[in-house]
Amino acid sequence: MILVPAIDILGGKAVRLKKGDYDQVTVYNDDAVAQARAFANAGAQRIHIVDLDGARDGAPTNKELIKRMVEGLHVEVEVGGGIRSMEAIERYVELGVRRVVLGSALVKDRAFALEAARAYGDVIVAGIDAKDGIVATEGWLDTADGVPADQLISELADMGITNLVYTDIARDGMQTGIDAEAYAAMARACPGVKITASGGLASLDDLRNLVATGAPIDGAITGRAIYEGNFTVEEGIAAILEAEAAL
Repeated sequence: MILVPAIDILGGKAVRLKKGDYDQVTVYNDDAVAQARAFANAGAQRIHIVDLDGARDGAPTNKELIKRMVEGLHVEVEVGGGIRSMEAIERYVELGVRRVVLGSALVKDRAFALEAARAYGDVIVAGIDAKDGIVATEGWLDTADGVPADQLISELADMGITNLVYTDIARDGMQTGIDAEAYAAMARACPGVKITASGGLASLDDLRNLVATGAPIDGAITGRAIYEGNFTVEEGIAAILEAEAAL
């Protein structure tokens, strides 16, 4: 399992939302590019970037900023937010983005999601964000489709999608702690899908608990816990390695 620091972009700044609420924004760095470089320099193997403007508006709006974030970084970068076309995926891949996260499109435009998976394979990551077990779309603002998250997860392998970032919106940005066993059960139930846990990770013990389940969890995304000094990227990486060595 790897530690995946997160950068959510809103208005060009690195921010975090509470429970996906655009009215509850905390700005952590006015310079998202500098934040990406800081995470890379701290040893992160992957950085998770969300274009919140794009997620809300339905089309990527921070491509040039993300281009500057990717340039010169020798780490894997994954990007999500408002990606609804093959052209958008192609553009991100050309910029050097290694993983492209599809969220709303999984529900709103299944034909596009299938086309993307066929064309780009492991580049495509399913981003499933859930409120009370129901998939939320449009930047977490809409649950009107009523699609159960577990149903959508069970369909991913058949869609040709083998990577998943699952976010528990009720915990995201709240530092309430992560439900390690829920992610472990998810990973065991979907052996063909690599799962990254997201939402509520608050401490080194959360990381240790994810590892201790023994489940094949690919990564753990965290933002606010690092930004607010609960632990550093270096400390998070060390905690994971120590926990894995103890298994």
